[in-house]
Amino acid sequence: MARKLSTITATVAVAVSLGACSADDSTDRQGEPEAPAVCAPLPPADITTASGWVGYVGSHPDDVAFFVDDGRGRTVEHRSGDTAPLASAIKVVHLAAYARAVAAGELDPAEPVPLTEWERWYLPNTDGGAHPRALQRLGVTDPNAAVPLDQMVTAMIQESDNAVPDYLRDRLGDDALVDAAAQGGWTDLEAPTLLGSTIALLDPGLSRDARWEAAQRYAHDPAYRAQVMRMSPGDDFASVSARVEESGVTGSAAGLASLHRAIASGDFGPGSDVARERLEWQPAPPGLDGLGFKGGNLPGVVTEAMTIRRPDGTVATAVLLTSNLSSEDYRNVIGGNFAHQQLLLEAMTEPDTTSQLSCAV
Repeated sequence: MARKLSTITATVAVAVSLGACSADDSTDRQGEPEAPAVCAPLPPADITTASGWVGYVGSHPDDVAFFVDDGRGRTVEHRSGDTAPLASAIKVVHLAAYARAVAAGELDPAEPVPLTEWERWYLPNTDGGAHPRALQRLGVTDPNAAVPLDQMVTAMIQESDNAVPDYLRDRLGDDALVDAAAQGGWTDLEAPTLLGSTIALLDPGLSRDARWEAAQRYAHDPAYRAQVMRMSPGDDFASVSARVEESGVTGSAAGLASLHRAIASGDFGPGSDVARERLEWQPAPPGLDGLGFKGGNLPGVVTEAMTIRRPDGTVATAVLLTSNLSSEDYRNVIGGNFAHQQLLLEAMTEPDTTSQLSCAV
């Protein structure tokens, strides 16, 4: 019998809970230095608080990549061009490709898709319960039901359903994903497969080049599907997290930030509004016109990309990619501590936090 992996390979969306911020401050900070002349001592590393995350960044520079642009001339970055695990943060690419196809009239958001076609790409017990939660929110209880395509896409972003991205890749093609990323300024994307990456986590012998073929085989070959469902990654956190580094989807903080910013600002072009609405599914905090985000996690990996839109028309962007988290730190995050999100919001809106990050690396 296949082991349940929900506590081992969770890839779930996390909720932003943010208070008021000084986002409508129109002070011109063009040309302000990236860091103060003298840096204060960093706070102790602690992933349960926003300030503690600054300390964590400073004490784990090789395990963290970030990019912050406050939209008013101030940026700070670290290893932003390096390839790093992205987990479910990659799903903004599938969203962007979907949004372009909708804008071009190639996809109808209201099209009913049989649940069986959606679940063709679903590997049970590997998504932290995202798929069942999505069905519950959407009120889907009949296995013979059809679900509007756009509702599937909301499940990909809100609950972080892992089946929808590969459904979209199979339907739209690899070029649609690569072109959508490039439209947002991300030019070195490797077409991702969430299902294939999960199979590679379960089957270390599966090469990187064979992941998409394995995902397609799982979707269409019942015997292979049954074989995969019997596989287990094991219970050793260190070995599983090491395999995540090898098998997971990857990219750069700079590329991810560029695509999010293009969507938020409208520079992405046709489809910007469609993608932006899906990313901004939660109400914006006071003082902001919009807050968009998509993150993810896998054993040892926590990622987040976030944008804010201000009434003055400026857009801020922040991305944080972490890997090699300890079991305790990782479980703190998936257990409901979202201090890394608070850090990103503060980095986009509070110069002192941006300066602290500059000092940390």
